[in-house]
This record gives sequence, C-alpha cells and structure tokens, in this order.
Amino acid sequence: MQIVKEKLEIDEVLKKKINSLLKFNNIKAKIKNGSIISLTNTNIAYIEPHTLEIKGITYLFFNECEDVYINDLSRSIPLKELEHFIKCTF
Repeated sequence: MQIVKEKLEIDEVLKKKINSLLKFNNIKAKIKNGSIISLTNTNIAYIEPHTLEIKGITYLFFNECEDVYINDLSRSIPLKELEHFIKCTF
C-alpha cells in the first residue's frame, strides 16, 4: 500500500475573496494549498484543507464551501464573517 498526495489548487473565487480581505485590512498572512491524500488500491482518501495562518491562528478552507474552520474542524464561521472575526481577535 502506498500513500499518494496530490496538490489541490484554491478555487479562484475563494482565492480572490481571501486576498481582497487581506489586502483591504493590510494583513500579512501565509496561504497554503490543500491536497488530496489517498491510499493506492483502496477507496480511502482524505482532503486536506487549504490553510491561512494569521498570527498563530490557522483558518481552514475547502473549495466550494462557504464556511471557514478555526484551528480544527470543530469550530466554524461563515466566510462572510471572517473579516469581523479577525478584527475582534487582534
């Protein structure tokens, strides 16, 4: 059995929303593309989310999903509330 990891590109609409939010608020952040991790000869796969790191907090994004997860998948907020959340956190 072999583990295969393929890079996922961030959806252009999602990327534009994130970049405009960062630019408008003058926030420096690190964006990392997610990936698909699968095991050969099985139907097991995991989608690793795209990540955005701002001052020690990691925000997780999935393509075509309107929610943003904070640090892990147990807590989420709508993407449109991300700017307000970041301003309140810092």
